[in-house]
Amino acid sequence: MADDNVITAKPRERVRALLTDAADGLDAHEVGRALDVHVTTARFHLKNLVDEGTAVTVQLAPEGVGRPRVAYRIAPQPAADELGSLLLMQLGATSQQREDAAAVAGRDWARMHTAPPQALPPDPVIAVEAALTRLGFRVTGALSEFGRHRVNVCSCPLKHLAGTVPEIARGVVRGAVEESLAAASPILDRTYAVHVEPDASGNCSLTLILT
Repeated sequence: MADDNVITAKPRERVRALLTDAADGLDAHEVGRALDVHVTTARFHLKNLVDEGTAVTVQLAPEGVGRPRVAYRIAPQPAADELGSLLLMQLGATSQQREDAAAVAGRDWARMHTAPPQALPPDPVIAVEAALTRLGFRVTGALSEFGRHRVNVCSCPLKHLAGTVPEIARGVVRGAVEESLAAASPILDRTYAVHVEPDASGNCSLTLILT
């Protein structure tokens, strides 16, 4: 049986997590036993991971007499992606330093796409949603209470970064949101601090907290 963190994730993410921890790969039967699901269900999610390019198949020696087993492994990272990740690591020695450097870039990116100023200060969520939409993001939900705003955002434009250098993705979004508030109104800029964190609902989501 898998651990609690694996069990509570989405099915495909549960399979992805298992493959990430298995250097030699796993076959469908092993995945099924680990997650307590039928082997057909395991094969379904493994095939989806292969189709999206996350996993690859390899041939393993048969256990006893029979055909070779088909195992699944996480796909190796392309050389260009590896180099890109290494270059991004040069933004700072710590995760926080890299996030802060990315926030500066996020501010510059948002500034390139700033909308004309409005006569009246807009709602902060509206200002953030408009700015992120111009940058290719999608707001999937928002909750406001007692001056605190929680905004769920699809990070698809930065998905290639979110998986390998998540602090860069968080920093870029934080900087873009900070710039959008400042561009909308000095009042919003002075009022709200921006915090970005991964959203538990999926690997393509970020949660913005404006306090």
